Amino acid sequence: MILVAGGTGRLGRRLVADLADAGEAVRTFSRGISQPIPEEAHDGVERVRGDLASGTDCERAVDGVRKVVFAASGFGLARGGDPRSVDRDGALRLTAAAAQAGVEHIVMMSMVGAAPDAPLEFLRMKHAAEEAVKTSGVAWTVIRLGASLEQQLDVLGGALASKGIVPVFGSGRADVTFTSTADAAGIVRRALADPALRNRSIEWGSETHTFNGLAAALVARAGRGHVRRIPIAALRAMGAVARPFSPFMARMAEAALWMDSGGAAFDVGPTRAEFPDLPITGLAEVLRAMDPQTAG
Repeated sequence: MILVAGGTGRLGRRLVADLADAGEAVRTFSRGISQPIPEEAHDGVERVRGDLASGTDCERAVDGVRKVVFAASGFGLARGGDPRSVDRDGALRLTAAAAQAGVEHIVMMSMVGAAPDAPLEFLRMKHAAEEAVKTSGVAWTVIRLGASLEQQLDVLGGALASKGIVPVFGSGRADVTFTSTADAAGIVRRALADPALRNRSIEWGSETHTFNGLAAALVARAGRGHVRRIPIAALRAMGAVARPFSPFMARMAEAALWMDSGGAAFDVGPTRAEFPDLPITGLAEVLRAMDPQTAG
């Protein structure tokens, strides 16, 4: 059986569906707060409600499991968690439970830029989780993704649909390497199936674009709207002012500054060349699949 921690998130939902369609026995582990857990699903997936803050819940989640995918994240949570409690502490707690239970393989989802001295707390917490799984005694694979393409399009496209504007944070000129949900799920499935990917780290992206490019594509697709630029000075002020009462908004502002600095760009060529059979789901295809209301 494969456990997907964070199985109600964007990547988790796609991965669980793909694995179940392929005939794998799958269990999800989530709180059902940010996204509800289906009460009645007939897809053969076992759903466990629990909290990564609970050692007992983690032990229950990994009982009888052969492989674990840690796809949970506290970065986008406005309440009930943050990168420290989810991406680091939750990952460490589940990794320890998996090692104790004799799990054979853990796939740890991370992000390009993770480092002990990274400018974002989120990236520092991801690095701590990477180190924990590498020293757990369990076979591991770390997958470092680029920024979520769908998440960014949702943010920009939502504002276009509701207000007729596409907000671009900072200059919008910096290259950002994005990873689509389909591509992220594809490399996780490969890591789960291919023993050659154990005990190694993989950087995985789809395409590199600027936020100006994303904004232009959304406006062209909708046939209306205009760009509203949020200056760097405003982002810095937002990060500082919001931190005491809205850590979520502070994280978003700090991440926007990091991406505008060019830190979120990397070369997808080397690992893509290693797996030429895995298709690339890029901006054009993701836009075609978007809900028309989201795109405006």
